[in-house]
This record gives sequence, C-alpha cells and structure tokens, in this order.
Amino acid sequence: MKDFEELKNIWHGQAELPRVSYEEVLSKVKKTRLVFSNKLLLQVVSLSLAIALMVLILFKVDFRLDTSYLAIVIFILCCLFYLYVQVRDYRKISRSETLLEMPEEYISYLKSYKQARYILNTRIYRIYMLFMGIGFALYFIEVFFFVSMVQTLIAVAFTVAWFFVCYYVFMRMYIRKEEARLNEMIGNLERLKKQFEVEEV
Repeated sequence: MKDFEELKNIWHGQAELPRVSYEEVLSKVKKTRLVFSNKLLLQVVSLSLAIALMVLILFKVDFRLDTSYLAIVIFILCCLFYLYVQVRDYRKISRSETLLEMPEEYISYLKSYKQARYILNTRIYRIYMLFMGIGFALYFIEVFFFVSMVQTLIAVAFTVAWFFVCYYVFMRMYIRKEEARLNEMIGNLERLKKQFEVEEV
C-alpha cells in the first residue's frame, strides 16, 4: 500500500508541468525569431555580394566561349531566385511579430511557414542545384579547351564532390538547425496555449 501511494505521488508530480510566465515565453519567442531573421538577413547580404561579383565577372572577364557567359548568367539567375526567396521569407518572419498577441494564429502561421521552408530547402533546393550543375557543366566546356584533360577532370571531380558535401552535409545541418529554431518557437507558444486552456477550465 505504501508503494502504491509513493507511485501515485510521483505520477501526480510528473503530471503537473511547471507554469511558465507569458513574458518569459514571449521573450524566448522574440529572441529565437530575431536569431532566425538575422540569419536570413546575413544570407541576403551574402547573396547580394555574390551576385555583384558575378555581374562584375560577366562584364570584365573576357571568356573565349559563349557557354561561359551562359554559365555566369545561369549562376546569376539562380542567385537572384534564392535572393528573392530569402528576402521574402525574411520579411514574413520579421513582420510576424504582430501575431504574438494571438498565440493560436501565430502557431498556425509558424507551422505553415515551417512547411514552406522545408519544401524550399529540399525540393526547390534540388532544382537550384540542378541549374547550378548545368552552369558548371557549361563553364567546364571552356576549361576543357584551355587546360589539360587531367586538370579538367580534377576540377570536375572537385565540383561534384563539393555538390555532394553541400547537399548531404551542409544542407541537412542547415535544415536541422532551422527546424529546431522554428520548433522551439512553436513549442513555447503551444505550452503557453495549453497553460491558458488549463486556467480557463
């Protein structure tokens, strides 16, 4: 009988979640949102610099074959697309602060935002990588004509290896970190929402 009472006390102790303050949760959500939006802003700046550099290369470097110019144009278009997406998502997450006063709507918003980002970082990223690969293939036509076969094969092997590392290592790490930030925001808001529901009952 004594063991049963102890077990019941332990169960009741675990069943009661510690209460969280509204201000603490909002502070955590705001901080996580700020970190996430700052990361997107850094990517926007990096992409802008990369595009400026590629435009400079397009007009200053004297390529011998038209395929190289086409490759640079493909790189610029890929980066412009990704820049547009990151600016759009930066604006979305930055302007979402108005939803903080409505936790249920904000949770729903963050879940749909998380799903859209996952699609971007998986399916759309594959298409992006495909076009970048086409750009490199076009550029390597010029490389093939002006350097030795061994140097061309080394450059191609290095590029293919870099693509694999980006896709299978860096992108997966990026997805995990991004989803962790969004899950933290969603989790904090859901915990607060459940607390309000318990208080209302």
